[in-house]
Amino acid sequence: MNDFFLATNRSIAVNDIEVRQIQMKDFDIWATHAEVIKQFLKNKSHSDEVLTELFAAHGMQVISTIACVTDLDNESLFKLATNEQAFKQLLKTVLLVNQAYFKYEKPKRGAKKAQTSEATWFDSFQYLIGAGHHPDSIMNMTYGAFEQYLKAAQKNQRSQLQYLSSVIRSAHHANAKEFKKFFEELRE
Repeated sequence: MNDFFLATNRSIAVNDIEVRQIQMKDFDIWATHAEVIKQFLKNKSHSDEVLTELFAAHGMQVISTIACVTDLDNESLFKLATNEQAFKQLLKTVLLVNQAYFKYEKPKRGAKKAQTSEATWFDSFQYLIGAGHHPDSIMNMTYGAFEQYLKAAQKNQRSQLQYLSSVIRSAHHANAKEFKKFFEELRE
């Protein structure tokens, strides 16, 4: 899904069933069911065979995950599951619409393997609040939009640090007259 799909909280309809993106305010309920699916699908395609294996191994989690992002209850989903192709199409759509959650990103080379303290969701929320987002808007974001805003805020902070580093270096190596000129240019 593209950035605008994520940011505008769009959904996709499949067979008259609206499939929504998971919102952060419902993430705790979602994650208890969807994490099992995410682990099962790691490094696997979303082929019909794989989805059949997934449902056979984790049927209750699949049903509960779909219920989180549709208006169908568990009973309606079990009835729909009797139509295997329609149910697989619905499941594929749930995985597609919420691919921001289900995709795996490879760790970056050189990334620290152990951090000194454990990061929490509050740390991520605080980071976005520091970047100008309001707590209510964060909770109403989809997971995909949340993830992209977090990446954008991190990128912006890295750019600011690079800029500040160059200013410090310039100030350190410049004579008083050159630094005053440089400083005045920053004000304009």
